[in-house]
Amino acid sequence: MGCSFSKQRQRLIGHHKQEEDPAAVLAVQTCFDICDIEALYELFKKLSSSIVDDGLISKEEFQLGLFGNSKKRNLFADRIFDLFDSGKDGVIEFGEFVRGLSVFHPAAPQPQKAAFAFRLHDIRQSGFIERDEVGNNKVLFCENIFIEKMILRTVREMIVALLSESQLVFSDDIIQLIIDKGP
Repeated sequence: MGCSFSKQRQRLIGHHKQEEDPAAVLAVQTCFDICDIEALYELFKKLSSSIVDDGLISKEEFQLGLFGNSKKRNLFADRIFDLFDSGKDGVIEFGEFVRGLSVFHPAAPQPQKAAFAFRLHDIRQSGFIERDEVGNNKVLFCENIFIEKMILRTVREMIVALLSESQLVFSDDIIQLIIDKGP
């Protein structure tokens, strides 16, 4: 598999300049290194082709990836999707996917995590978390625990894949230590 990006991957990220390495651009913009971005691309391909193979993640594909069911509606997943979809075009491109996941990286700055959490709970995007949004936030909190577990599972899968690629085998305890410690 390796850590190199093809022209097809460059188009998915949305960069058109030939001299720019899209993986390097994303590595500068996020907490991920180039190998992490390569692993995330594999996950992105899997999600983006789960319903329609168009190189974009629709809301239904996002729901399917989280719950195994594209019909199950979930306020928390809808809010995460909306925050990842920075272009507000109803789909998540690869660059949006990587930049969105970066906030969950252990090395992401606390102010970035706080800003994301605030935007997540500011449902009306008013700049305030209003009284009637607080009731919705109780639901979001419970769903947040579920999503956090899904993300940790994805991180674990990425680490196992990278270790396997390097022909390294570690026990589950060691892999958990790697996840817990972070960079």
